[in-house]
Amino acid sequence: MIFLGAGASAPFGIPTSDTLTAEIRNMLSKEHKNLLNDITTFWNRHYEGKHPNYENILTALMGLTDPRKIARDSIVQAFVNDFKEHRGSYESIVDEMYSRIVAYCNAPFVSSDKYLTPEKLEEIFQQTYDLLTLLREDEVFTTNYDPSIEIWCQKRNIQIHDNTNATRNPEIKEVLPINEEIVASGRTNLYPSGSELFTLKVVRLHGSTWVYETKKGQRIKMNRPSDRLMFIDWYPHLNKKPHLIFPGQESVLASGEWDVLYQYFKKKLRGNCLVIGYSFQDNLINQVFFDNLKRGQLETIGIMAPHPNEGIKNLFWNQDIPHDRIVQMPVEFGTYQAIEEIYRWMNRVYHITFYASPAQVISQVRERMKSYLD
Repeated sequence: MIFLGAGASAPFGIPTSDTLTAEIRNMLSKEHKNLLNDITTFWNRHYEGKHPNYENILTALMGLTDPRKIARDSIVQAFVNDFKEHRGSYESIVDEMYSRIVAYCNAPFVSSDKYLTPEKLEEIFQQTYDLLTLLREDEVFTTNYDPSIEIWCQKRNIQIHDNTNATRNPEIKEVLPINEEIVASGRTNLYPSGSELFTLKVVRLHGSTWVYETKKGQRIKMNRPSDRLMFIDWYPHLNKKPHLIFPGQESVLASGEWDVLYQYFKKKLRGNCLVIGYSFQDNLINQVFFDNLKRGQLETIGIMAPHPNEGIKNLFWNQDIPHDRIVQMPVEFGTYQAIEEIYRWMNRVYHITFYASPAQVISQVRERMKSYLD
């Protein structure tokens, strides 16, 4: 399995958790300094020195605004109950931070000062997602909100299947017939008999800035043929915001289609998992990794991040760490060093040894991806 966190989107210029956490702390410190201190103290005490990130803080603000939206047995609900003096409406702060997240995730791909030129985007793809095709995985699980992987699929003429209605892109020819079935159905073979064409299933456990929810609860993806402009048609039956959920909103994740996806994730986390740029800040996600590792269903976890030891600490917390089953890759995704780590991972997991240099293998990957466009 491949699991992508915020660090996998960092090469596109999308801020990581640390940047967003600094922003929301700065927003709160201006008028709600005591609240910020209490949130920090509560998290430090409950998680033995762990600092809350932006998603934890956002969820706490949502809980203080409306406790009914937070699971009764969650840590956020415990905070709300202990600090009733902070109860009130924090919708303006939540909305502002929400808007920033959406803007950050979309900016590299739309007409703005953060826009990536086609040439720069191509360079990043060659150093990032193109290499993932070497791993022989046809599924990607992620908690990221940005549409970089969808745009990569468009550029590479790869048919993508995710947890929304399948969509066509008029700029590219269809690689595979459209399949309206959601990925969580468990269907594993999306390749036509005898075909070598590449298709990808993407499971977004926390939503996407390209996914909107209808008032009837149906989730649909809105994307425009041109990658340069974001497609947002405000149809009357669409809510005005993309559907995103944050860690701590267990009541949302455990309902309807999202629970189907979560259960599918628990089922599919087997064998070996390469985790790229994920800090393990979400306890609900962590529990799946921990439980499946403990049961022996998950054999090895490869953690690629500048400081993988921090993610390991978040994952196991006060439990014993099975070091022999953890592969640390202390590099940034999208760098030459990351390519070398992926080679080592493939040698360990698939017992594949490359007799070509990284540059030669990258060239071969590029040629393979070009063949999908011919």
